[in-house]
Amino acid sequence: MGAAALPIAAGLTALTMYSQLKSAQASAKGLMMQGAMAQLQARSEALKYKQQGVAVLENINAHQAAINNRAGAGNIDPSSGSARTLSILAERKGALEFYNTADGGTIQLAMGDVQAHQYASAAKATMAAGRMQALGTLTQFAVGYAALGSAPAGGGAAGGSQFGTATGIQRPYTPTGL
Repeated sequence: MGAAALPIAAGLTALTMYSQLKSAQASAKGLMMQGAMAQLQARSEALKYKQQGVAVLENINAHQAAINNRAGAGNIDPSSGSARTLSILAERKGALEFYNTADGGTIQLAMGDVQAHQYASAAKATMAAGRMQALGTLTQFAVGYAALGSAPAGGGAAGGSQFGTATGIQRPYTPTGL
């Protein structure tokens, strides 16, 4: 490699390494954004479950009011007898449904967190792969440079003593005195 080619090769190697790192960084940023989006979607789904829970509680209240109204219309005590039994059954069924919707919201939030962690792990792995790729590029340049070696001392073949060392060819026999 000529003296002028070395800085060019080193510059191109540095540019390649920089682009590899920037590419990995952009990919990692995209993965982190996907993780944030997964969490946002999970929160949105959890809010839907909360709305369902509120609707269940409102439904329980409506059933309780209807039972009390019917019992009152028939001159029955709403806090005893069959009216109370109907009220307790409505509460149990409503409570079970409410807890199921609350659990659904909790599960959605947990799933969003799991997805976000998976995306964060993928982003971390992408950055590590980018660094390793850049290191591989640097290593490849260094090995290539070392394989070329340097010019022999003493000015090359004209010096006489470096002929065999620089080329690997032994000097032909020349008889003396001719």
